[in-house]
Amino acid sequence: MPIEIDLTPFGFTATESEAYAALLRLGPSTGYAVAHATRVARANTYGALEGLVGRTAALRLPGRPARYRATDPAALIVQLAAQQGEALDRLSRSLRDAAGPAEPETRSVTGGRAVANLIIQVVARAERRVEGVLSAELLRPTLPAWRRAKERAALELRVAGDVPAEASPILSGTVSADAPIVLLIDDVQTLVVAGSGETAAGMWSSHPAVAALARAWIRGPA
Repeated sequence: MPIEIDLTPFGFTATESEAYAALLRLGPSTGYAVAHATRVARANTYGALEGLVGRTAALRLPGRPARYRATDPAALIVQLAAQQGEALDRLSRSLRDAAGPAEPETRSVTGGRAVANLIIQVVARAERRVEGVLSAELLRPTLPAWRRAKERAALELRVAGDVPAEASPILSGTVSADAPIVLLIDDVQTLVVAGSGETAAGMWSSHPAVAALARAWIRGPA
């Protein structure tokens, strides 16, 4: 049974999702072959394939009849992640400009992937400074966000555990592997992580008291 691929949360249509999945299964194919595989009307299939091409999720190959090739899934993920990050940046700026003083809030997530995604979103939008301690386990999947943050913010990041060689240029040092995972972003947002792997739990807070505690721990004796 074909694996269902749902691209609709990222602005694609259901038919485009089906066409992309078919291209992955079939390899470079004509619109007729994709329509046959998906059992979607040929006109709708060609429209979906051109939609994929327009969003660089597929490539139209030269020659007649036209054939289409799916963009490599890993490359598509990187592309979508970048687009989502840019969209969140725009939304963040709009909300900051439109909103008045905000009430402090606290949110939590569970699971290693959810925690890593939270770190990526918060760190990548840092404007001035990010400091604290992060585990090597969480540094690896979030490294692109740290590189992006370094382009516009000061980083004072120490790693708990073995340092990935490619991360050395952005780090300030290391600490023991069992050190608490605490990050302070722009002196106002705090991220605390407990556990590891799928048992990891992360807490994000904009409460000044939480930021003050994080600041005191991070800048206190190591």
